[in-house]
Parts: sequence; C-alpha cells; structure tokens
Amino acid sequence: MNLIYRIFKVSFFIFLDISGILLGVFLTVLGLAVLFNWQVTNWMGWLLLIIGICAFFLHLGHYFNLKYMRWLFGNNYFIQK
Repeated sequence: MNLIYRIFKVSFFIFLDISGILLGVFLTVLGLAVLFNWQVTNWMGWLLLIIGICAFFLHLGHYFNLKYMRWLFGNNYFIQK
C-alpha cells in the first residue's frame, strides 16, 4: 500500500507540474495574442500574460526545485514532492 501511495504521489506531482507549465505557456501565448488586438480588451491581455508567466515560473521552479522557490516560500514550501 505504501509503495502504491508513493508512486501515485510522485506521478501526481509530476503531472501537476507539467500541466501547470503548459498552462503557463498557454496563458502567456493567449495573453500575447490578446495584446495584438484580437477582439478582446487590452487589460484582459495584460492580466492573462501576467498570470501565464507566473504560472509557468511557479510550476517550473517546483518541478526543477529551483532556488527562487526556496527564496520565495522558504525551505519547506507549500507543496512537497
């Protein structure tokens, strides 16, 4: 049971980080498309761009265990692998 739990936990967090990185890429591209005046207000484009960049760097930092995540959230930050 413990082995199954550990496999599920690791695969879940890997899936979560990869989907978060892809969400960040999607929102960044969508935000840039909106900023190029594709029928949506400019403030929405800036908001999507900022959210996308933040999501990308948050999940990228968690997946690769980068230093800025420990600097922002401490050594024992909110989601552990």
